[in-house]
Amino acid sequence: MTPVIAVTIDIAGFPWAAWIAGIANLVIFLWIIVKFGGPHIQTFFRERRETFLQNMNAAKAAREEAELRLAELNERLENLEKERQSLLDEYHAHGEREKNRIVEQAKRQVEQMRADAEATIDQEVKKAVAMLEEQAVTLATDLARKKAVAALDASAQEALVDQYLDDLKNSRPDVH
Repeated sequence: MTPVIAVTIDIAGFPWAAWIAGIANLVIFLWIIVKFGGPHIQTFFRERRETFLQNMNAAKAAREEAELRLAELNERLENLEKERQSLLDEYHAHGEREKNRIVEQAKRQVEQMRADAEATIDQEVKKAVAMLEEQAVTLATDLARKKAVAALDASAQEALVDQYLDDLKNSRPDVH
């Protein structure tokens, strides 16, 4: 189209010629872009789509791996909680057994100490009784001697000594 045609097509005050020229220029521009730039643009968008799909697949794989890892960690955490509870129960049971053992040992020691104390008391009582008996015999002997000494005068003592000597002579006939 030439400018002469554009001037003559001006109908009813609207610039039809300029408008058609603009459209024609747009079509020619788009044809040039598609003809020379189309393959490059198609390659760009194809590669962009492929990269996007690869990234999406990689993200999906990473998410699945993360979910598996999360499940694994949750399972380990649950197992650790069970193991912690098991260890606590075991420690409590061990502590209870140790407490019972110590209490039983203390009871045995108390019983042994009680038995030893009773044996010591019995021995001390026997010693005391024996000592009291000895003291009683000693006191009785001393008292009897004092009474005998007090009751016997010198002539009675001589008669008692003579009788004793006579008894000795009679018991031994060969001695003169």
